[in-house]
Amino acid sequence: MAVGAGDAADLVLLDADDLMERAARSTGLEDFGSGSWEEAYRRLVDSLNEEAQLHVVGRLQTRYDLLTQLRVRLQVLDAVAHDPSITEAQVTAPVFVTGPARSGTSILHELLHQDPNLRGPLGWEMVQPFAPPASADDRPATTEPSFDLWSDVSPEFAAVHELASTLPEECIWLMAPEFALGYWATCTNVPGFMMWRAMSDPLPGYEMHRTMLQVLQHGAGPTTWALKSPVHMGRLSTLFAVYPDARVIHTHRDPAKVVPSTVSTVANGRWLRSDAVDPKEVAVTTGFGMTMMLDTTMDERTSGAVPADQVTDLHYLDLLRDPVDAISGAYERLGIPFTDELPERITGYLAARPQDKHGVHRYSASDFGLDADEIRRGAARYIDHYGVEPEPTA
Repeated sequence: MAVGAGDAADLVLLDADDLMERAARSTGLEDFGSGSWEEAYRRLVDSLNEEAQLHVVGRLQTRYDLLTQLRVRLQVLDAVAHDPSITEAQVTAPVFVTGPARSGTSILHELLHQDPNLRGPLGWEMVQPFAPPASADDRPATTEPSFDLWSDVSPEFAAVHELASTLPEECIWLMAPEFALGYWATCTNVPGFMMWRAMSDPLPGYEMHRTMLQVLQHGAGPTTWALKSPVHMGRLSTLFAVYPDARVIHTHRDPAKVVPSTVSTVANGRWLRSDAVDPKEVAVTTGFGMTMMLDTTMDERTSGAVPADQVTDLHYLDLLRDPVDAISGAYERLGIPFTDELPERITGYLAARPQDKHGVHRYSASDFGLDADEIRRGAARYIDHYGVEPEPTA
């Protein structure tokens, strides 16, 4: 049968060497540095080509992401090579939000960003950490289309998770230039790469994370970062190895809500790039991965592998019921000053950003062949240990 112009792989090339050459040519730089990043990068590209079944638009999105991350890597390493003082500056006492996806981590991160004593890394500055040398600095505007594209391809995605260049964004963007990160599982099906990643050393990713923050804070005066990502679950010991004075807010929510919501989010993310998405398969892998991360994080905390007085808990339902009280309580337990203007900043921000601003994210456990009681039984140890309150699942 004639294939006409060819399939998606013929129309949009994802070739590891070609992408590296294009990134080098577009930046005028060529030193990608050493370490484990290249194995991660090449394994990722192989999985994207062999497993992800991307359509044309999906391959274009993925090609853009890979080129962006390669360019940022080149620029960051070049900046550090020319000015070693960048990495001599400390990243002091950052505040991390982590917990299962869909447990309030994003809105909590945005609320921490309202604290004038904290700074959340914004989407635009992580995608383009360096201002253009000879023109107006319009990075928020020039990067916005790449964030809008998710909901442009699928308008329903905005109700699932809002993306914007001007919002504080996840730590995955700070780790992206090292390539061994969980971002790719949210928008592509790359099981081979994710299995390799699960067995690999997370330290290089956190070292790149710190280097990115050092670049962003360079010349900006004292900065205390507010950071966020579920990827830190199960990796808290590595996080504290790189940031020994970090403070962590660990969020909790009923797994019977977390797992189906995460499955829906991942399936929606993958549908943006592929027509070959099986939500029930996503449910199996997500449920297994979530339970493993919950248990691993609990084990790290209870074993003494991380400093107990630098981690505190915050429950999703408490955040919904009284966000000011929930956040002020977390601050008090971590020894962070809760200033007088924060309550008004928190309530004002929430009033201007209602939860259903872009529509309602509708999903049900049964849509994915999941059973709420079964999910809770599988996570019983976690639920009991943290006293997680059940939510209605209908």
